Amino acid sequence: MSRGQTTRSGGSIMVAQPHCVLDAAEITQVVQDLNHSVTLIAGKTTVVRLYLRATSGPAVSVRGAIAVRRSPTEPADTLVSVNAIALDTAQPRDLATCRGDAGLSLNFLLPSWLTAEGPLSVTSVSVVDAVSGIPLPLTASAGPTVWFKAGPPLRVRILGVRYPFGSPATVRAPREKDYQALVSWLGRAYPVAEVISTRGVVDALVPPEFGPEDVNAQLAAIRALDMSAGGDQRTHYYGLVADSGFFMRGAASGIPALPDPATVASGPTGPDDFGWDFDGAYGDWYGAHELGHTLGRRHPGFCGESHDDLLNYPFKDGQLGDGTHAFVGFDVGDPALGLPMKALPGERWHDVMTYCDFQWLSSYTYEGVRRRLLAEDALVSGTDPVPEPAPMAPLPTVTAGAGLGGSGGRPDDRRPTRTATRVTSTGPGTRAVAGPGPDGAAEQLVSVVGTVNLTRHEGRIRFVNPVDRPAVPPSLPAGQEVPDGARAPMAVLRILQSGGSPPQEIRVPVKLNSELEPSADRTGLIDAVASAGPAPEAVELIVDGQVVDTFRPGGSPPALRAARHEGAEDGVLGLALEFGQDLEPDLSYSAQISVDGGRTWQTLGVGLKEPTVHLDRGQFQPGDDVRLRITTTNGFTSAAAETALFSG
Repeated sequence: MSRGQTTRSGGSIMVAQPHCVLDAAEITQVVQDLNHSVTLIAGKTTVVRLYLRATSGPAVSVRGAIAVRRSPTEPADTLVSVNAIALDTAQPRDLATCRGDAGLSLNFLLPSWLTAEGPLSVTSVSVVDAVSGIPLPLTASAGPTVWFKAGPPLRVRILGVRYPFGSPATVRAPREKDYQALVSWLGRAYPVAEVISTRGVVDALVPPEFGPEDVNAQLAAIRALDMSAGGDQRTHYYGLVADSGFFMRGAASGIPALPDPATVASGPTGPDDFGWDFDGAYGDWYGAHELGHTLGRRHPGFCGESHDDLLNYPFKDGQLGDGTHAFVGFDVGDPALGLPMKALPGERWHDVMTYCDFQWLSSYTYEGVRRRLLAEDALVSGTDPVPEPAPMAPLPTVTAGAGLGGSGGRPDDRRPTRTATRVTSTGPGTRAVAGPGPDGAAEQLVSVVGTVNLTRHEGRIRFVNPVDRPAVPPSLPAGQEVPDGARAPMAVLRILQSGGSPPQEIRVPVKLNSELEPSADRTGLIDAVASAGPAPEAVELIVDGQVVDTFRPGGSPPALRAARHEGAEDGVLGLALEFGQDLEPDLSYSAQISVDGGRTWQTLGVGLKEPTVHLDRGQFQPGDDVRLRITTTNGFTSAAAETALFSG
């Protein structure tokens, strides 16, 4: 019987009405089961899904309304569904089918004030004929009561890596869409209500085809300078490399067993769809994978990636759910990017830490990332860190560096007028200090970043820079231990002193590349901020008891004298730098930008030697008061100068 058919009873005509039944209600943000076992994050976009069926009557299209209440003493809010669904007794659908398709559930988008920390109850449900608006009979019990929990945001600085490629060489850099897609995906899929992101563009210091170890070393050195300048210690750094020139496999500079935002990562981006991702940018889920490593997440080991998850992934084949665990993913979408709301069936979609197709966050990874973000927040706030689910113990004695390493497999392998600008010196010839040392004198700190090949007993010191303060070291809740398999191998930095003073020796962890294949060399990154001692004259990198590289400082670093505009092309501003004297081969400089008149600074170049700086104007907003700070250094001493670039 279809809509409009009638029956006759006792001489009167009655219009047949469908009778509806509510099978289940689900409140979801990223992934959920019908028991609501996955934590709901306060302030995060949330959808209530109703699963209905018709038990009698003609086929009908229905809309719904729900009443929701924060507490028994507060008035209820009534919400209407954002969609209509078709119900037909001739074409019944089971609950699993409806959960796996956003078009088969009535969906209600909760306003932000209803997702504040605390409880929420669905107190009543009603449905109407979507065409006539006539209420329909419904068998339904009261909906679920859930609790929203507060949590920290994800803080991430995204640095697009610019490089020349081809003949003749043209500049390759990420598209605007690549940045937008990554931030959007992280906001939709990670257990956070907010992604606090900043971005910049840096020039690759190694010619293509460079690898993630090159980019990650550069990022680590940049981050150390940013933290020295007062940056938020909870900020993760990610390098975005356009594949328009070549494909750079992504990797993190370790998989820290302890909270360690200093672990950096980088990966490729571009329009490839990989046969399943058709939103025009794959750098979103790829970046979420690599950032997941920096948050301690390991490979489950189902689709070619190494099986190094110490906690044992709980679901079959790396899926979001299985026959025993009825989890379903849910993407709330992003209208600004043209992405619709979408359900992700648990037995088709896979965890983002696998190398499988159709990637999203499982409940396992979601809760693990949430715990780690809380623990990272505690590093700075001073509150008690959230215990990790595996037993952990104090680190080996490490006075510099941070984090414990891990390794994995490989993800998705495939193929104008020159005008002078006045410069103001801010302290030429100064050393970086960080308060009194043991003898009461100011302690000189130095950031050292290098790469290590443990298999070949090789290493290279990439960057040495004086800094004002170290990163916050990782901490461990009392009574917890680090599993033996998660302990990082160690290297030693020996800082030699002049005048016969004894050297300073610092044991530092080697943060192993997150994507190492079983047969690959064990390569990794060292990233330490350490006391340089009273009279430093050289830094030695020691691997397996052997000195594999030595850094020796150059002469006194000259201060910047002038910065001349060389015009702008394709949104990139060129600046020619003039120093008090030519830079010697053993000297370098860093470039930092302030958009608030010098109150805060972010690094856009480190280890630079050519007297030209290129700034992407796309990273600035209208009204920014942009200043440039150039700091020349020999590794131990530095000279800094600032100049105003533009405002508005």
